[in-house]
Amino acid sequence: MKTIKGPGLFLAQFAGDAAPFNSFAAITKWAADCGYKGVQVPTWDTRLI
Repeated sequence: MKTIKGPGLFLAQFAGDAAPFNSFAAITKWAADCGYKGVQVPTWDTRLI
């Protein structure tokens, strides 16, 4: 397994009901566009699972 060398982001602090924060595809694209290389996904948020 390869190791991701940051920066990384915990998505729980950004997840919400409005785009781009309301779906996994949209929020990870937003994070990538901001320069993040990895994300940590909160498993309790059904918008992202």
